[in-house]
Amino acid sequence: MKNIGKIVHYTKFKVFVAESKRMVPLNTSIYDDRKRKIGVVTDVIGPINKPYLVIKPLVNKPEKYVGKEIYVLRVK
Repeated sequence: MKNIGKIVHYTKFKVFVAESKRMVPLNTSIYDDRKRKIGVVTDVIGPINKPYLVIKPLVNKPEKYVGKEIYVLRVK
C-alpha cells in the first residue's frame, strides 16, 4: 500500500475532499490504514503540483474519516 494523502473535508454533497501527494487516475479505489476500501476517486481538482481528490465514500459514517490518511494499493 502507498500513502497518497489525507482526507480534509466531508462536504454537504456527500463526498470527501482529500489533499493528495500525487496525481491519481479517476476510478482509483481508496483504502484506509487497515486495507478497507473506503471510496473511489471521482474527480481531481486544483493545481497539478498539489492536487485535491474528490472521493465518493463507500462507508457508513463517512464523517469519521476526516483527518485520516488514505492509501492506494498500486500507483500507476
